[in-house]
Amino acid sequence: MGIRPARLAALLGLLAAPAAQAIERAVEYDFSGDFDVRTFNRDPGVGDTQSGFEQRLRLRGSLTLDDRVSLHAGVNLTNDTWRGDESAKAVEDEEPFTIGRTHRTVTFDYGYVELPFDDWTLRVGRQIANWNFDMTVSDDRRDRIMLLGPVGEDITFILGGDQRQNTTYDDRLDDGYLVFSGFVGKTAGWSWGALLGHYIGDDERAFDGSYQPGYFYTPRSGTLVSPWAQGMLGPVEITTGAHYLGGGDAIFTNNTFAGFLRGGYQVTPELLFEAQGFFNLGGSLIEPGFDSFSSLIHNSPRHDASATRIPALDLTGVGKGDRELGGIDQDFDRYLLALRGSYSPTDKWRLQLAGGWVRYDGLTRDLDEAEDVVFGDVQLSYQVTRSTRIWGSYGYAATSDLIPGVDSVDALSLNLRTEF
Repeated sequence: MGIRPARLAALLGLLAAPAAQAIERAVEYDFSGDFDVRTFNRDPGVGDTQSGFEQRLRLRGSLTLDDRVSLHAGVNLTNDTWRGDESAKAVEDEEPFTIGRTHRTVTFDYGYVELPFDDWTLRVGRQIANWNFDMTVSDDRRDRIMLLGPVGEDITFILGGDQRQNTTYDDRLDDGYLVFSGFVGKTAGWSWGALLGHYIGDDERAFDGSYQPGYFYTPRSGTLVSPWAQGMLGPVEITTGAHYLGGGDAIFTNNTFAGFLRGGYQVTPELLFEAQGFFNLGGSLIEPGFDSFSSLIHNSPRHDASATRIPALDLTGVGKGDRELGGIDQDFDRYLLALRGSYSPTDKWRLQLAGGWVRYDGLTRDLDEAEDVVFGDVQLSYQVTRSTRIWGSYGYAATSDLIPGVDSVDALSLNLRTEF
């Protein structure tokens, strides 16, 4: 039985009344969003070549009330593959623009309230999280309570906590938390930040006395230290970051370190030249969005995932495992050197060429084995209008024996994005 028109009108009136009152109290509000559609062809090195079309539509809004309280929210209207007449059926990849996060159609992306206390601000809710140029945290969403405020000239103090895992309400053994504090600031023209975090989780055994993988919050007892800095050194823009992750009870039980140093030199207004070095010692965590200068290696933030990332080339690890994860040993090292040039003859066109070398010192299948990978990358983009950009990319990597039986992998994509 359907809802009668009169009842539907009354229901909509009840729902609209609180929203209308909030709008009347609003000092300012903002609405934005973006639409992406892309096609791709990739050879991941495992299985057959993959190809298809994917699209996403997101909406975002913020509302500031007359008491300075503000609300911020986002929603995914669609994040899916093109399926034609089979659009209601599940396929291999149901959330192509996200990594390890479930956002398909009409799903909540983030939402939080921001409360002012003089110069300090309290944020409560699911928030967008980034840290250390996508190496430590990359476009993630965190269920978070965070307090931030000034403690000096151009210096902000941050204190917060994330609920990282809570599978069941009636069992605290699977709960996981990250508590953190840190500073961000600007000194002598340099932007910088430093973060200290600690992972908390129960390490008791399951009810039958055994340890079960995935049952406990696996990074528990681990400590994270993550500084970064960016500024000009003469004519060169320097970007650098590092992090330590270790002391864990189940994973990252060893001391792991990662870091990078990147320099950019504007040769002419049209030509930018960049170089970077990167290292990962002991199998540290490297988020998928880290910019390796290759479209195949990372460069795929958690909520803005690319279609060309090749997981077999990832630089990340989980260190040494113990307790219920004692069979895991990713105490390996990774090194990367890369160059990139960007040429923009006009404000509409941009061509990027990149190349580099990666050393995989210790493989998951054999920690005594090492392989070298050489990659090349090209990207061409065109700003069609102020709101819309089209770009294509092609990446190639000679993988040696990194992937058994595969000499090389490659991927190409053609992308369109409209922002409004």
